[in-house]
Formats: sequence, C-alpha cells, structure tokens
Amino acid sequence: MTATESPPLAPPRRTAGRPGWWKRRQGLWAPVVTVTIILVIWEALGRAGAWDPLFFARPTEIWSGFLHLTDGPLWSDLAVSGQEFTLGMLIALAVGVPVGMALGSIRWLYQCFDPIINALYSTPILVLTPLLVVWFGLGIGSKIANVAIMAIFPVIINMIEGVRTTDPALLRAARSFGAGRLALYKDVTFPAVTPFFITAIRLAIGKGMIAVVVGEYIAATEGIGYRIRSDAEAFNTGRYLAGVMIMVVISVLIMSAVKVAEKRLTAWRPTISE
Repeated sequence: MTATESPPLAPPRRTAGRPGWWKRRQGLWAPVVTVTIILVIWEALGRAGAWDPLFFARPTEIWSGFLHLTDGPLWSDLAVSGQEFTLGMLIALAVGVPVGMALGSIRWLYQCFDPIINALYSTPILVLTPLLVVWFGLGIGSKIANVAIMAIFPVIINMIEGVRTTDPALLRAARSFGAGRLALYKDVTFPAVTPFFITAIRLAIGKGMIAVVVGEYIAATEGIGYRIRSDAEAFNTGRYLAGVMIMVVISVLIMSAVKVAEKRLTAWRPTISE
C-alpha cells in the first residue's frame, strides 16, 4: 500500500428502521385476532351441528341473550352485585390491611395467629354461604359478608409477607436517624409493602368476584349471579353464557384498572432492565 492509497472503507452499518405497523401494535391486535378466530370457528362448528345447542350456545346466540338482558333487569342486577362486591372489598381491605401489618410487625401475634389464618385461607369458605344467609338473610348483607370473608385472607397474608420481608437494613438506618414507629411505617414499611398490597388486591378481587356470584347463585332474589342461575334453570344457554361473559368482561376491566394503578404506585421502583 502506497502513501497515496487510502484504507478500504468499512461497509456501512445498517440502522434499525422503525418497526412496522403490525409490530408496533402487535400487543394490542394479536389477542383481538386470536379471539376473532376462536369465535369464527366456534360459530361455524355450532352451525354445523357439532353439539346440541341446548348444551352450548353459539356466539350469535350469546349476543342475542346479551341484548335481551340489556333490555331487561341487567343494569339493576349489576348495580346490586356491584354494591355487594364494593362494600365487601372495602371491609376486607379496611380490616385486612391493619391486621396483616400488625401480625407482620409483632412476632408473638404472628406466631399465635399465623396457623389459624393459613388454615382458614385453605378452607373452602363458600361452604359457609348457607350459614351467612341464615345470619344476614337473602338480602345484600349475606353477599357482602361472603365477599368480605373470601377477600380478607389474601389481604392479611400478603400484608404479613410484605412487612416481614422489609429490608432490615432500611429499618435500622431509619432508626439510627431517630425515626419513631409511625415514621418507620410511613417512610419505610408502607413503600416496601406496596407491591404486596397490589398483589393482595388482585387476589382479593378474584375471590370477591367468585363470592358475590356464588352467594347470589345459592340464595338471592336479584343480582347477576341470581340472573345466571335463573337462565340456567330455564335451560336458556344463550342468556346464561351471556351473563357469564359479562362477569368475565367486568373482571378483565377491574384487573386492567388495578394494573394501571400498580404502575402509578410503583413508578419509583427500578425495573429489571435498570
């Protein structure tokens, strides 16, 4: 190579272009496309006589059942179920959070009550539904109690775990700066247990939804669970499955709202990539 010759240039590096329209929206459209394909196959098999329509309705029949419900008592039933669920969840959180934090903070209380709480949590509490009906009647009281009892144990257990796994180094550092018990809870323990609190809410919502529907299914005169039971007893599969689908959609919407709240409440926490 002479002095006038220049070294060969390296091949230009290809820059990554913007992802395509589908890739940018894949997280949104992929489940939509999947559900659409399932519904089309479901409808086609139903029309082809793959099963008795008495046993399993087609999507179009479920849609007709939904339209019928919207013209009837659906909204009043949802209002009743929503009231039962909301009040039961508020009771579970109002009692479960302080009880869980107390049990997680005070060792002798934890040792006394932890076996009892775990035993009750693993017990099918729904078997108490008939007893709650005897105590509180057929009205919303028995359903509120049902939701509260079902939802409270995930709250207590997760709050205990959150308090007991709080970094001791953070607690010692706060105490060294003169922080009292109230300041420790406010500045150290509460932020540390936030992820456990969100998990508790998720689990409690699932338990509470089951409790309100089962409570209304067993003994009620109104509510979405009562409506589902009435349509099932009448062998109206379309309306029955429409009621079930309504509960599924409501559960998904509530869980989505919890995820949004979780992102806001835990925005300060570093992610794995960080």
